[in-house]
Amino acid sequence: MKDKKKLTLAAMAGGVILMALGTIASADYPDRAITIINPQAPGGAHDAQGRAFAAVAEKYLGKPMVVVNKPGASTMIGTVAAAESAPDGYTLLLGSTMTTTVVEWDLVNGSKPPVTRNDFVTIGSMTLIPTVISVPPNSPWKTVDDLVKAAKAKPGQYAFCSAGLLSTSHLGAELFARAYGLKFRHVPFKGGGPCLSNLVGGHVDFTTQFTITTIPLAQGNKVRILAAQSAKRVKAIPDVPTLKELGMNVENYMWVGLVAPKKTPAPVVEKLREMMAKAVKDKAFIEAIEKLGGEVHYMNGDALAKFWDQESNDHRKLLTEFEKEGLKIKE
Repeated sequence: MKDKKKLTLAAMAGGVILMALGTIASADYPDRAITIINPQAPGGAHDAQGRAFAAVAEKYLGKPMVVVNKPGASTMIGTVAAAESAPDGYTLLLGSTMTTTVVEWDLVNGSKPPVTRNDFVTIGSMTLIPTVISVPPNSPWKTVDDLVKAAKAKPGQYAFCSAGLLSTSHLGAELFARAYGLKFRHVPFKGGGPCLSNLVGGHVDFTTQFTITTIPLAQGNKVRILAAQSAKRVKAIPDVPTLKELGMNVENYMWVGLVAPKKTPAPVVEKLREMMAKAVKDKAFIEAIEKLGGEVHYMNGDALAKFWDQESNDHRKLLTEFEKEGLKIKE
């Protein structure tokens, strides 16, 4: 009995010491640059938002925030690297809906995902961005109806690109095809940037990429936007209809935000959350996002955690339907 009490007291003492060390370490946080891992390739929607945020966040943390791209394996290379990094607040992940989708697909298929929602603690979201259906500038399709008619006449003839297998842009195209009963070929890339480059070059027929990266190209007449996959029209492109207006109840969004490894000390998490709450309201960040055709959508750490949990449930149901219908997801 005495030995048991000694062990308990030792464990308690050890816990107190660890908490004290964590408090001391977090008191000086941050004392060097912070790395934000973007699990997508440069040039995509993740990149544009992450870099815009990092530029503003530095003002509130007093230290640089550096975005590092680690694309591959449908974002899992960068996501795993972030989860396995030291939980000290100096390596964060630019998390998004795509992380949810990849994890849920593994679970639906009975596989063990390399990471899960439980490997991270949420800092907050910065945006909630819809996808838009766009085609090359020289495409004969001027409307969604044009695209649908052509696809029905030649099933499997036309190809769409995405930011990667199970990316939000991949699901956007699958949802569109499913709603209209269409068949397309899928060409996955390691990010939205390479996908859009191929669209501009006419190497694929359409894509469902995000407003934030597609609208600037449309403004330069490098792509043509046919419709938005949102509940209401996008402010930056008021003349573009939504699929809902065209009779199809299809919406598709991606949240982007910051998450940290799960064992990151609570005081460090709190500092990051306080910083994020200020940075997303910064005029420079809001203007940068709106200039790209997006809108700031802030959820604090707790709200994002609840949203992520609900999104996981919703995607599990959707992907279960896809799996039953024979959607093939292979590299």
